Amino acid sequence: MPSKADNASDSGSKMKRARKRAAKKTDTQTSADTAGEATRAEESAPKAKSAATRVTAVRDTSGPRGSGFWALSSVRRRDITLFLRQLVMLLESGTPLLKSLKTLARRLESRAVRNMVQDIAEQVENGNPLWQAFERHPHEYFDTVFVALVKASEASGTLVETLRRQTEYYERREMLSRRVKTALVYPIVLVVMCVAVLFVMARFVVPAFQEIFEGALEVSLPPFTQGLIAVIQFLTSWPMLIVILALIGLYALYWVWQRSPVNRLIADRVKLRLPLVGSISQKYAITQMTSSIAMLLRSGLSMMVTLDLARSAIHNQAMAQVLQRVRSSVEQGSGIEEPLRNEPSVVPPVVTDMMVTGEEAGQLDRVCEHIAKTYEEEVQIEISTLTDLLPVFLVVFLGIAVLMLVLGFFLPLIASIDQLTAGV
Repeated sequence: MPSKADNASDSGSKMKRARKRAAKKTDTQTSADTAGEATRAEESAPKAKSAATRVTAVRDTSGPRGSGFWALSSVRRRDITLFLRQLVMLLESGTPLLKSLKTLARRLESRAVRNMVQDIAEQVENGNPLWQAFERHPHEYFDTVFVALVKASEASGTLVETLRRQTEYYERREMLSRRVKTALVYPIVLVVMCVAVLFVMARFVVPAFQEIFEGALEVSLPPFTQGLIAVIQFLTSWPMLIVILALIGLYALYWVWQRSPVNRLIADRVKLRLPLVGSISQKYAITQMTSSIAMLLRSGLSMMVTLDLARSAIHNQAMAQVLQRVRSSVEQGSGIEEPLRNEPSVVPPVVTDMMVTGEEAGQLDRVCEHIAKTYEEEVQIEISTLTDLLPVFLVVFLGIAVLMLVLGFFLPLIASIDQLTAGV
């Protein structure tokens, strides 16, 4: 029988062999796991690199304002308005700001706007205020007044209300612009068709008409028909093309000339004195001025800051110069009345009276808001009137042109019939 020592030796040998097998199995499993992790890392490397590239494409916006991917993409004003409207809706429903921005960065239709909103969300997530995130983007998307309003509203806790008012202002401006463009489509189509018909008649119909009556029928054309043919041929001749090119060149020179601040001021003052267009330009400038002042004052900004920002928001430089003088007067403690009274051709006296009354009563923001709404309605009425009358004038003009053409072609025909009748 084996002794206890032998049994102990066999047991120890079995335990050693078992430990060796377990260690070998563990090493094998560890090597397999390591190899699997390495394989997965190699497989995920392109994905990680692609993701890093995408993040870089979005986050590489630390340069000057307006740099980044969206600067090369098409972001329309209506896309910005839609983004702000949906942001206001989410905030009013109780959704946190960061979650709202991330939601819109996934849901908006335009890819360029999604990239822009994604960058805004990342800036807010990194601890930056919302106004700084807006300020990183081009001025045509978020102007100085908008950024200042958001900054003041974040400090006062009225962000949702401010965004809603600004969005409504953008929507009204977009609707007005769309209405003007839509109303101009019909007149433009009429003009293009008229020019096309005139060109076809001058190049094909008129020569055949002359050849038939003067050659085959030997009928002398009446003076009215001869004059009409001469006018048509002149309108489609090379000298007329030179005139059109000269007009285009003059407009290009004007565009370059008015880029200078001094010349731009002169041009804007002239615009205010033009018939019809001058009234619309003046009322639109007043709307810009008063609406900017009302929104900035209601956001808690000081009068000096309000005048500075409102001046930069106005497109008409004549109105901006008036606001600069108003700012200097307020800085000297003289109030807003004198500089406004000195420019009756830019600011109507009734507007000055209302603004002075509002300043004295401490309700300048309410008075400016009332003026802005009133003049905005007048601008819409005048633009609607012009766009409604323009097609009527074009139709009347085309009717007269068609009548002249009919007479010009039928008079020789009547003369030839008379000659044939007399010969018979």
